[in-house]
Amino acid sequence: MSGSIKINKGSSVVFLGGMNAMPMMYALELKARGQRVYYYVDAKRSDKLSRPENHFPDIEYPYPGWIFENILHTQLLLLVWPRFFAWLYGKRIRKDITGKVDCLVLNGFFTALAPYFEKKYQVVSLSHGADLDVWAFEGGVENLAKGMSSRSIFKYLPNSVSRYLLRKFIERQYKGYSASNVVIYFPRGLNSAGDKVIDRLLSDGVSYVSRYDISFEPLKNSKREFKGASGKLNIFSGVRFLFRSFPEGNEGYSKGSDVMLRGLALYYELNKNIEIHLVEKGEDFVAAKSLCHELGLSEVVVWHKEMTFKQLLSLYDKADICFDQVGAHWIGAIGGYALWLGKPLIANDEMLIAEGVWPSPNPVCSAKTPQEILDWLVVLESEQVRKDISNSSKLFVEQYMSPGATIDKVFDLLG
Repeated sequence: MSGSIKINKGSSVVFLGGMNAMPMMYALELKARGQRVYYYVDAKRSDKLSRPENHFPDIEYPYPGWIFENILHTQLLLLVWPRFFAWLYGKRIRKDITGKVDCLVLNGFFTALAPYFEKKYQVVSLSHGADLDVWAFEGGVENLAKGMSSRSIFKYLPNSVSRYLLRKFIERQYKGYSASNVVIYFPRGLNSAGDKVIDRLLSDGVSYVSRYDISFEPLKNSKREFKGASGKLNIFSGVRFLFRSFPEGNEGYSKGSDVMLRGLALYYELNKNIEIHLVEKGEDFVAAKSLCHELGLSEVVVWHKEMTFKQLLSLYDKADICFDQVGAHWIGAIGGYALWLGKPLIANDEMLIAEGVWPSPNPVCSAKTPQEILDWLVVLESEQVRKDISNSSKLFVEQYMSPGATIDKVFDLLG
């Protein structure tokens, strides 16, 4: 199947915006198919999540010639002056890149620049989630204003001014999506606000392509062989803690972190020979630490600061069992990596099954309550069960979470 974005031989695709370095997986996929690609990094070097060198083993800093560094203090500036930044980045592209550019792939608030780029560019807006279902959702202004009241510039502004600005920002972000040739977002049914934005875009005549994938490139040097337990049962969750505070106003982003901890506490009553590794990230990690203390888990929990991807992989390597979200959100890269590495994954995949994203039964240990988590942990005490799930997980993730299918649906690479 070929997509609607036609790219001529010898022409370039340019990526602007790189939340969590996710767009890089598509850039690398296009490069692997022989396409000329250029990628702009806007994140500061301290932003470990969004810098590609922290994820992809073949990318080093200083960057190769096809990757440009152009640091933005905050992407919110793009929503304040979209016309100016479209002019600025257009000028930069003409300066940095020789030859014809056929397509711009925009992520995050770079999407707001879409109406103001030269019309010769085809525009693909590649959403990471909140840039569409929060920041382009008209019905979410009040919740967003509440969530942002203590963050960024908004903590210094009167509520009425914050609401006014956020309404304008949402209008500009939506205008960017509506000016795009193609919008890439998650499958329908996973987020009600996102569904409403997609419905509106479709009524405006915008093409929508669903994505549900991860890049396997960051993992290519990792071991996938099954590892039997060595003493304590090692349990790892790299998911950010989000279960009480929703700074962007969308409760569909709940990770169910409290549910996970309550399930682990139930299991700890049965098995004291465990070690739990968690990462200090997310709005609610302080509340999560308090909950661990309340539940009597603190003595078996090892907390880690936010880290490089290489350090994260070392925690996967030691783990016998991994967690992704068990709340209202969907399984993301954290869970996808666990599946690819052959780690039994406890997560809530109910919506993915209901929406036909993947089948049931499948290797995911599906859970959304403390009791279901307890039940799975008891089952996973068996090394043979873990080994069987490990083998099926590796096959499953390559079939259902590969990025190549999205490229095929969006691009028609000519010549």
